[in-house]
Amino acid sequence: MFSTKRLERAMKLFKSGDKTAFETIYNETHRLVFYIIYPIVKDYSKTEDIMQDVFLAIYEKIDLYKEDISPKAWICAIARNLAINKYQQEKKQNLVDIDKLPEFEVKENEDTPLIDLAKDLLSEEEFLIVMLCVCEGYKRREVAQLLNLSTSGVTWKLHQALDKLRKAMTGGDNSEH
Repeated sequence: MFSTKRLERAMKLFKSGDKTAFETIYNETHRLVFYIIYPIVKDYSKTEDIMQDVFLAIYEKIDLYKEDISPKAWICAIARNLAINKYQQEKKQNLVDIDKLPEFEVKENEDTPLIDLAKDLLSEEEFLIVMLCVCEGYKRREVAQLLNLSTSGVTWKLHQALDKLRKAMTGGDNSEH
C-alpha cells in the first residue's frame, strides 16, 4: 500500500544524497507511474520503456524537486509529460496510423482483460481514477488531490466509470446519457 509519508521521507533523503532511498521511491510509485503512462501510449512494452525514462529522470533531476510540492504530483507530471512526448514523437514518425491497424501483439506472461477493457472503454481520466481507487486502494480524496479534482468529482467519475465497465461486462447498454 502506498505511503505518502514514506515517499516524502525517501525524496528528502534522496535529494540530500542518500542514493539508497531511490529504491523506496521506485517501490512506492512504480504502479502509479504505470497507470499514468499506459493509457497514453496504449502499449505494455512502450510503457515499461517510458517508466525507465521516468525513473532515470527522477534520479537525474532530483535537485529540481521542491519539498513544498507533493512528490506524487511531481513524479506523475514527469510520467505524463514523458509519455505524451513519446506518443507524439512516434505519431510523427509513423507513416501508417497504428491506431487503425488491428492489434496482434502478444503480451508475455500477462493476462489483463479487465485493465484492457478499462483502457479501451474509459477516458484517460476515468481509467486513472479506477486504477488508483480500485486497484491501488487510494482514497478518493487522495486521487482528487493528485488529479486536481474535487472529491465529489472523483466519486461521480468513479461511479460512472464502474457503471460503464459493469454494463460492458454484462452486455448492457453502454450509451452515454
